[in-house]
Amino acid sequence: MTVYVFRNGEVVPKRWSAPAPGGFPSPRVSRMDSFESPVTGESISSWRQRDRDMQAVDAVDRRDIPQAAFDKRKRIEERNAKAR
Repeated sequence: MTVYVFRNGEVVPKRWSAPAPGGFPSPRVSRMDSFESPVTGESISSWRQRDRDMQAVDAVDRRDIPQAAFDKRKRIEERNAKAR
């Protein structure tokens, strides 16, 4: 399905990623400041290292879970508190 956007005063098909300078394909780089792992104490400098570190101790970062799940749980708890 083609998606159109309004760009420079014209309706044009959406480009899903900006073309690389000079037309040469290159990978996208995620900027992440390195930090010390709370689990192992090693330096974490990429998302893959972070994921492996979290998975090593079977941990889940609350920020990785959609907020809707927490909101739903809070509504259920409030409803149950009123019913008592």
